Amino acid sequence: MKKFISIISSMAITATLSAAFCTNAADANSFKEPTFYFKGVETDGVEELLSGLIYVNQKKSSTIPAAIYIKDEDKVAGQVFVKWASKNKSLELKNITGPVAKYGATPYKEFTSDDSMNLATYTEINGMGANYSSISSAKPMAYTAEKSDAYPMACFDAVLTKDAACGSYSIDVINDNTYFTSVVCRPTGDGKFKEVFPAENSEALPLNVSDRKLGDLNDDSRIDSNDASNVLKAYAKNSSNQDSGLTAAQTACADVNGDGKIDSVDASKILAYYAYASTTKDDDIISLNNFIKGKK
Repeated sequence: MKKFISIISSMAITATLSAAFCTNAADANSFKEPTFYFKGVETDGVEELLSGLIYVNQKKSSTIPAAIYIKDEDKVAGQVFVKWASKNKSLELKNITGPVAKYGATPYKEFTSDDSMNLATYTEINGMGANYSSISSAKPMAYTAEKSDAYPMACFDAVLTKDAACGSYSIDVINDNTYFTSVVCRPTGDGKFKEVFPAENSEALPLNVSDRKLGDLNDDSRIDSNDASNVLKAYAKNSSNQDSGLTAAQTACADVNGDGKIDSVDASKILAYYAYASTTKDDDIISLNNFIKGKK
């Protein structure tokens, strides 16, 4: 009987240890995988719309300053290899630098200068890359601030060529043959790792390029009811599966909230702005974009 109880006890201990092992193994692989995203920097002629889309007025600027960030909520990154590119060669990626000079730090304490990480430009694919990897990578890298994206990984310029057409552009995180994006995650700190490839789940940087102010469809230097009317006409045509009748420049500037659609919402925002501008002193009028974003 005692021998039977001993066997039962041994089985219970084994089952408990096995369950604990399985739990630990699950914990090591149940973290939220890191992803990447971009931010454009607003300058004269370059605006970040409500949706995060970047609007560019070519008459004022052909250069869009930008930066790439890592979002790693569970702080598991041990090594980071990220590549990004613009498929449209009319939007050239240039002037990659580390973030220290512009932002004061990098995302990781181990990297303290702009030449401490490996930055590269790949002209053959109109792309760039940043590698954050140290000789000892058994543990996650230590973050400079509370959040992984308190500082960018790299800064760069997206430059429109002289013959760049009006329309939509995009900068994307890529995973293409030798130009791979991966993060070696060290969730347990004991040397174990899981490599993930987050290009597909990362956010692109969309841009709309035009030759006029946002919302000024007829390019008469005013944003008024005529522009709202043109938006509504285009929306009606699109809704009945007809061509909108807008040029590429008009299409780009008609999507005033940057949600990828030209509809009654855009027309409504233009009309609201027209009413606001009509009752505000010229020196106090803010831009349409700032009006939509609720800035004063």
